[in-house]
Amino acid sequence: MQNPVSRHIARQMAAHSGAMDTVAPHPVPDPLALGRRVRELRQRRGLKQSELAGDRLSTAYVSRIESGQRRPERDVVGYLAERLSTTTDFLVTGIGRDEMADARLKLRYAELALHSGEAAEAERLLRALIEDASVPLGHLRVDAEFSLARSLEIQGRLDDAIHVLEGLRADRDVPQPLDVAIALSRCYRESGDLSRAIDVGDKGMRVVEELGLRGTEDAVKLTVTLAAAYFERGDTAHAHHLCQTAVEDSESSLVPAARAAAYWNASVIASERGQLSASVALAERALALLGETMDDRNLSRLRGELGLLLLRAEPPDVDRAERVLDRARAGLSANGGSGVDLARCDSGIALVRLHRGDFENATRLARQALAAAGDGAPMVAASSSIVLGRVAWARGDADSARGHYRDAVATLTSRAADRSAATVWYELGDLLDQAGDLAAARDAYRSAAASMGLRAERQALAEIRL
Repeated sequence: MQNPVSRHIARQMAAHSGAMDTVAPHPVPDPLALGRRVRELRQRRGLKQSELAGDRLSTAYVSRIESGQRRPERDVVGYLAERLSTTTDFLVTGIGRDEMADARLKLRYAELALHSGEAAEAERLLRALIEDASVPLGHLRVDAEFSLARSLEIQGRLDDAIHVLEGLRADRDVPQPLDVAIALSRCYRESGDLSRAIDVGDKGMRVVEELGLRGTEDAVKLTVTLAAAYFERGDTAHAHHLCQTAVEDSESSLVPAARAAAYWNASVIASERGQLSASVALAERALALLGETMDDRNLSRLRGELGLLLLRAEPPDVDRAERVLDRARAGLSANGGSGVDLARCDSGIALVRLHRGDFENATRLARQALAAAGDGAPMVAASSSIVLGRVAWARGDADSARGHYRDAVATLTSRAADRSAATVWYELGDLLDQAGDLAAARDAYRSAAASMGLRAERQALAEIRL
């Protein structure tokens, strides 16, 4: 079932953030504006329409272009630009070479801030760029708005990100609608609106089929994004089918990121089904592929998730988990990992120390993770409180243990119910039961059942156990 490990994986891999979520610019010229610029430049150069047409075009065709009655193909625009001693970008957008280069540089600077983990700074730069009427963005506006949506999503402002992405989806001239569909479905899923997440993903898949794009990188990303939404809704059978389809389709892909996305999401489903050995193998295969292309910071994030997955095995693979988590934390520290990323690793390492019987360091790391998680990472905070409770219980302090478990309950209660919380709720149920807090344990089991959307009979089993 989807714990902090699989939720982070779904967010990172369903349509991988950062450099892999880009929209390639292919501007569609406005025929009236393009025709006016062609006519003005031709007249300024002192050329007749027949001279501009040359040996390639007819005079009548040039006349129709200038009057806005024809939208020329890209190669024709390039030919006209060469004859008029200008650039294709200027004819398409009206923006000169220097102006376009300056706008592109500002966009690139904002994207670098985004990829460096400075989402708030990226948002500031992107809004300034988009809202400055004196800066001619032209077709770069799509890229700027897409990056703005990413910065908002990373900050957890999902409603704002959805607003921007819905605007892009409504634009028929967006060159890469699948990128928008992937991001929008992901944001709806993260916000808890699973119906819309699935609707957006299903519509995107129809486009994939209609255009014969199955097996492409974008199609694989969209498939695993849609699978994550079905998984969250509790339809694990269909999610498994989609992930297997993505794995099969990705085998023909030469793009490591697409194959890695398929393997990692298949790993999440295998974990849900209790197939932990297969889950770990698929996750390691994904990491091997990502090592060819992913930056060290994001690779360290996912390596940390593998470490947490190893701790869920029966019995936990503590030695391997420790090695993986230590390596992940070192990578995050060296490459600008966020406070939440470091907190997630610290929480996992605290659990390793608990398994080792090193209660002092387990407590120190869990408290460190709890403080860093704050209100922005409730799953990390709850997991850290649970480690503190388990340490207290191991030391014979039952009252403190129950207090830490109740802190975890309060943290989980403050977040929307979904499958990612169910594992922690079940763990809390067991621990509260062990600690003798039967009423709280019963509530935890009920919350787990509600989070997963389980049938009433399973909830009844949890109550019978009490």
